[in-house]
Amino acid sequence: MALAEEQVEQLVLLLIVSLVVALIARQFRFPYTLALVLVGLALGRIPIVSGVHLNPEVVLFIFIPVLLFEGSWNVSVTVLLKNWLPVLLLAVPGLLIALAVAASALHFGAGLTWLEALLLGAIISPTDPVAVVSLFRQLRMGERLRTIIEGESLFNDGIGAAAYTIVLGLLLIEEGRSAQSIAGWQVGVETVWLVIGGPLIGLAFGFLISRLLRHFDDHLIEMTITFSAAYGVYLVGDLLHTSGLLAVVMTGLTLGSYGRQRSMSERTRDVVDDVWEFISYIANSLLFLLLGIQISNSHIGAVFGPLLWAIAGVIVGRALMIFLLLTLQNGIAYWYAHRRRSARKRLRSSIMPVPRSWRPIILLSGLRGALSLALVLSLPQGIPNSSLFEFVTYGVVLITLLGQGIAMRAILPRWSRRHEQVDSASAESLSQS
Repeated sequence: MALAEEQVEQLVLLLIVSLVVALIARQFRFPYTLALVLVGLALGRIPIVSGVHLNPEVVLFIFIPVLLFEGSWNVSVTVLLKNWLPVLLLAVPGLLIALAVAASALHFGAGLTWLEALLLGAIISPTDPVAVVSLFRQLRMGERLRTIIEGESLFNDGIGAAAYTIVLGLLLIEEGRSAQSIAGWQVGVETVWLVIGGPLIGLAFGFLISRLLRHFDDHLIEMTITFSAAYGVYLVGDLLHTSGLLAVVMTGLTLGSYGRQRSMSERTRDVVDDVWEFISYIANSLLFLLLGIQISNSHIGAVFGPLLWAIAGVIVGRALMIFLLLTLQNGIAYWYAHRRRSARKRLRSSIMPVPRSWRPIILLSGLRGALSLALVLSLPQGIPNSSLFEFVTYGVVLITLLGQGIAMRAILPRWSRRHEQVDSASAESLSQS
């Protein structure tokens, strides 16, 4: 009983702190998620909260599904479909490129074995641009750029978690800690199922829930159904040994577009939007504050050398994937536009190039966050170099959140919205020519 009271007191204290921080950050137009991390770093030195820790199960089963569902619920599917190619390239091959570069740096620079380097690379590769997206909304940046960055993050979380699961399984087999003998074809089948199983389950789940919502006209019941769907589809995906995170994203996209428009009244849509916005705000506030406290209690300095290699791998990997994949995307867009002109007819869809001036913003948006911490804290006991993995992940999260996040705060107000509109207009005119 005393333990429960203490936990409630800590929760109330953290909520009050997050409220004060949000009010102050709003006055200075500073991303409140970054401010929460900074305050969490300071709070970690205070005895009353220094014992508070991030529980990986709480992060993976409570925080992450809510945040992914809310993010996908609010993404404009129309804009997302118009930009499906850059989102797909950045989220799938882009994450694999970033993972490979980070793993190479850790293998050759820090001396980790290939499987260890790949595992740590899978942990630190998924992006978490919550701070960046909130800053975009605060400064009223263009929807297309925001959708590309947010869409990449929504999908690469699931791909990164799938890569983590596969590499961890291979490492456990190599260490002799798994009784399962896996053939090469089995690894291939499991990999495919991890990647496509979640979206298929999420799409079916979202469609069925949308049909169910047609039978109700009560905002409380419909809110409860969407809330249950966010967690339910995650558990179903986990039970079927596929990506629950990708299942949540696809369910959120389906309900946020098809279900919201076809199955909900206008009053219900307004209520559900407000409630999910509030849930996301509370989850983000607690998560980033706890993240700062957790990092404050770590010993990042003990792994200074490997941390430098990890940071170098993360930055170079993201720069390489953006240069290669967005160049490829633009090449496809120009080829597609030429094909439309040659055919002298309007094709059913269009592929717009991504302006070059967006690349620095997309580069700096590659912040790491809660998923990386949840994955590293979920490592089984006895994994070689697990302490090194933990401290390196803390360092990567801290440096990318504060370094790149503050750089974005300094750059974005000076990054002309007029310049963005000119780039968007030229891309649109190309797609329509």
